[in-house]
Amino acid sequence: MTDPTDRFVLEIGHGTVAHVIDTAADADQTESNARLSLGSTAPGKKMCTRGNRSFRAQQVSFSTFVDQHDLEKTGFEGDAPDEICSYCWSNTRDALERDSADEETADRIGTVGYRLRWKQKGRAREEWYDVVVRPETTMAELDRLVCQFTTLDDLHLRLYGLEDEYLDSSLNVLPDHQYAQAGHRSYTKASEVTIADVAERAGLRRGDRLSLVYDFGTPSRYYCIVKEIYDPDEIDELLADSDVIVSTDTAAIVRVKRP
Repeated sequence: MTDPTDRFVLEIGHGTVAHVIDTAADADQTESNARLSLGSTAPGKKMCTRGNRSFRAQQVSFSTFVDQHDLEKTGFEGDAPDEICSYCWSNTRDALERDSADEETADRIGTVGYRLRWKQKGRAREEWYDVVVRPETTMAELDRLVCQFTTLDDLHLRLYGLEDEYLDSSLNVLPDHQYAQAGHRSYTKASEVTIADVAERAGLRRGDRLSLVYDFGTPSRYYCIVKEIYDPDEIDELLADSDVIVSTDTAAIVRVKRP
């Protein structure tokens, strides 16, 4: 893992405190941040939403900053010093903890289960459903559970994919009966694809958007966020819980929020 003090730098502007900048943030995040601020900015993502960035701000390494201010810090541990934004500091610590957990999970992708929070685009805050899946859960089983709480049914063509690729899906997964109707080799039967297959292909981690399914009949868009990662014994406990709402052999809806 890259040393956090190499990845994160301190940006010194006109404010009373320095802000933490993630230099590893991808180009899309950096461009988005630039559009929201006044004028051009240096690369990277500011680790809080307080204030605007400026191209005149100076960036220095973590080690340089702590030396200049005589701080007894070797990394982002403990409380934030007075010279650094406490919001940035807290968010940076959280990001590093998530990265550490993701590294531990990376070697087990394909052998773990997930809690998938399904939402309808445009109604994400009003209504959602948590589906727990095992590695061996098929997309067909997941499809049956998703249909329990959406406008989707056998009359509506739906296509499962990764990220926002619902119209040009990288998975090309269709429910079995619709696969037969489509009659095209580029598609895959939902019963032949497991969550482990998708997880290994996508490098699935907590916080990722697993897939988006598009209901071509309504039309509506549904997507899910990976909320938790579970070892097999943890999934067994969840599926055995008496509060399970509806289930298949290897998956279940365990929690809902409705208007």
